Amino acid sequence: MVTKLFKIFLFCSLLCFLQSCPKLGEEVCDDASKSAHVPDLVSIIPLKPVYNAGDEVIFKLNIPSENNYFSNMPVNLYQKTGISNGWYIASSTNLFDQNQVTYNKGSKKEGAVNWHNLKYNPGNMMYELEIKVKLNRTGDYSIYIDDRVDFLGTPECNRYFIYTTYSGSTSKRIEFKVQ
Repeated sequence: MVTKLFKIFLFCSLLCFLQSCPKLGEEVCDDASKSAHVPDLVSIIPLKPVYNAGDEVIFKLNIPSENNYFSNMPVNLYQKTGISNGWYIASSTNLFDQNQVTYNKGSKKEGAVNWHNLKYNPGNMMYELEIKVKLNRTGDYSIYIDDRVDFLGTPECNRYFIYTTYSGSTSKRIEFKVQ
């Protein structure tokens, strides 16, 4: 009786194990190897401690399609995912709130407050976002930096995530004043 129960237990264990295995030829999703921390990809030009109302700054984020961010081997994000827009998810909208915003490259993602599209440029093989911001709102600005860019291809596991910070920041915050 014990032997029979042991065989049933082994059979059930084997069945559970086989259920969790990917199908033959199916891509194994390992998002840990498809995420990277790359500092200083976002920049505000010029970055100063004090601006005057009406001054303009350029918010810029460029990511090369072919890069070594995820491993020692180059990855071409455009070829891997087939998408022409990466999604920039800003942790703060403070720079854009109550200011005049003009998209020079890329666009705002419809239906989202803090999402922006990085448009793929086949000429230079870069995903680009460039926003001109006219600083109309006076006061203190404190922008917390914990931003992410998503490259979401088809549902077959070709997803890539880049976590980044602002160039010129020694902490996770940029602060300046508009007077």
